[in-house]
Amino acid sequence: MRKTGFLIACLIAAQCAWAAPEHYKIDDSHSFANWSIRHIVGKTTGTFTGISGKLMLDPANPNSGSADVSVNVYSLDSGHRERDIHLLTADFLDANRYPTMRFVSTGFRSTGKDAGVMSGQLTLHGATRNVEISYKILGFANDPWGNQRAAFEGRFSINRSDYGITKYVGDGGGTVGNEVEITLLVEGLKLGPDGQVLNLKTPPAAAPASQPAAQPGVQPAAQPAKKPGIEDLLKDILR
Repeated sequence: MRKTGFLIACLIAAQCAWAAPEHYKIDDSHSFANWSIRHIVGKTTGTFTGISGKLMLDPANPNSGSADVSVNVYSLDSGHRERDIHLLTADFLDANRYPTMRFVSTGFRSTGKDAGVMSGQLTLHGATRNVEISYKILGFANDPWGNQRAAFEGRFSINRSDYGITKYVGDGGGTVGNEVEITLLVEGLKLGPDGQVLNLKTPPAAAPASQPAAQPGVQPAAQPAKKPGIEDLLKDILR
């Protein structure tokens, strides 16, 4: 009985040691904040591509984790240049004054395998509001370049008027809606203990070769004379 209890304790300890918190850096070239908003009778969509930040997951505790994510407002792309310029003006995002939006998590709640709700604060257009983001962990894999990746999808919605973006809200014409639907597609690169991106193909740095210690009274072997090269010969000719 004692042996069985001891083995169970060892297995639990080994599992906890393996399932340590994992840290990831957001890969901005494979991450997107997509949005859609009502336009008269249809919807207009676009994305932000300038996403940066770090994520932390704890496989042993799905109800814990952290996220600190920033989005470059100037990375807006709706597929129409004139509209993008207008959205960046003071009528809407006012990017000159507020060039960055940021989300910082305050809690996690697991709702099933690889799924949950992340709560936190979203700062946009100079205002900070609490939001809840339903998320799914899409998977983990090693890429062809030796990096370890994790992928996530998150969905939530906000009312832009809550952040002081009120152009056309309540104008009676319904030109542009108030609710903005947002879908986050994020890939992260796993970090090592040194805080740098972990790469399985990068060999460890080789230790410098040690030189043999000089023996007392023994002269070091003479180095062979360097043979003159073409550059040395030219220098002699041009003297």
